[in-house]
Amino acid sequence: MTRLASPKRWNLSLALKLLSCNLPISDIAAFCATDDVFQSAAVGRHSQHLPTCQQPNQDAEITASANNAVFGEETKLQKPPWMRCINAVVPPNVRALNEAVSIVANVSRSEANELVEMGAVWAKMETLTDDDVVGQYYETGASSSSASIRYADFPSGWGSGSENDELYGGEEGGEGETLEEYVERQMSLRYRRILTPSTIDPGTDIRIYPHPRRFPSCYEFVDPNRLLYEDTTFVVVDKPPMLPTQPEPSNYEECCPGCVNLLMGPFKTITGEDVSRPLICHRVDSCVGGCVVLSKDGNGQRVFSDLQRQRKIKKLYLAVTTEPVPLGMHVHWMWASLNARGQMGGTPCQFVSHTPPASRKKAKAWIRCVLEVVKCEQMIISKNNGHGYDPGSKQHYQSTIRLVTGRKHQVRAQLASLGCPLIRDTLYEPISGMTLESLEDESMEEAMDEALSRVRVPREAIGLQAHAILFAGVKAKARTPWWGDDRR
Repeated sequence: MTRLASPKRWNLSLALKLLSCNLPISDIAAFCATDDVFQSAAVGRHSQHLPTCQQPNQDAEITASANNAVFGEETKLQKPPWMRCINAVVPPNVRALNEAVSIVANVSRSEANELVEMGAVWAKMETLTDDDVVGQYYETGASSSSASIRYADFPSGWGSGSENDELYGGEEGGEGETLEEYVERQMSLRYRRILTPSTIDPGTDIRIYPHPRRFPSCYEFVDPNRLLYEDTTFVVVDKPPMLPTQPEPSNYEECCPGCVNLLMGPFKTITGEDVSRPLICHRVDSCVGGCVVLSKDGNGQRVFSDLQRQRKIKKLYLAVTTEPVPLGMHVHWMWASLNARGQMGGTPCQFVSHTPPASRKKAKAWIRCVLEVVKCEQMIISKNNGHGYDPGSKQHYQSTIRLVTGRKHQVRAQLASLGCPLIRDTLYEPISGMTLESLEDESMEEAMDEALSRVRVPREAIGLQAHAILFAGVKAKARTPWWGDDRR
């Protein structure tokens, strides 16, 4: 029987191949898990998210051949261009960053400047001094830093899977880092993103994404009606589907805060100063549209996090399925180690259990997921309204869901476990009706492995919208979702 345990043993030959790509040790550990479910799922997950790093000017066909050697010849996985990065060292006698990028990536100076401005160029952290790191902690800005390079990345702890990571996304939050903890963590990072043309020391390790991933839906924020609410602290927008809330490694600008700032800003603080870039208060999956809350300063983020810990934020979702969703409260359980934000091992989708843990001690390894299905109505989706979805002859249902807890993929995972996956959700449709209890039946093990081999990250908007949010007197509701509103 497949074991629900964190993988601890490595496949040595696979690890050696991955080391040649300069991947972090944590990523290699996830790849090389020997548990069957975790092994196949880790490979599948990384094949969609990890870059293929190569040496300067290395032929793409050689890189593709290396991928096949790592993932198995039978998989024939082809990395899209935006996943490929170049690891290199700044050549001697070169101090201008754009010149270094131009030489390494074999692009023109103007194209090199565009890559820098988009956030597709990274440099080794050693180029920052202790004063620079302390300056970042106190948010004194680039002007007060002794570094000649302006660095920018995700908020503190973003994607680390730690408690501090929950400060920006989960329903349970940490308390933030001390200065000493922040400096220690920052100095342990290998690369940081460079955002402005600058000088750089020869011999500095740099990483370049020559073909950044683009998000055309970003420019839907040109519509002023997508601004749902604004006050002196918070901004609430109607995020279009297929736009990430946080930056991609190859693209810092085309994400929710970047596009909101570019097309709706500049926003003003309570003192009348321009906001350089709004800060994210919570996450919404890239393939999901709807309400996203941003803050004009760090204090707003802390207030929002406190409200989440106190369960004082109310969220409503609209979900579309081809099966009726049972009304009422649904309490399920997720395996805690797989729910950590930023963890790279395990299954790409979240399996849930419908059975509570047997004891309080065992409950520590699980996370409780609670949502309430308030309404489930039949509806008709028109085929000819520009969304590209073919409803066929199937009956569709729109459910109104009150989110009680906020876990990774919670609505998607819980509805799929009930046999009611969201339309277009290619990550959860293959595992519809499967729960962790299925592992107790050895005859189901092969079926689950086969289902996991078919899961894919959605490339289209799925049938889910963050429809409304209410907190601290702020009330915002998203516009009509992409599937329309033709309920019976």
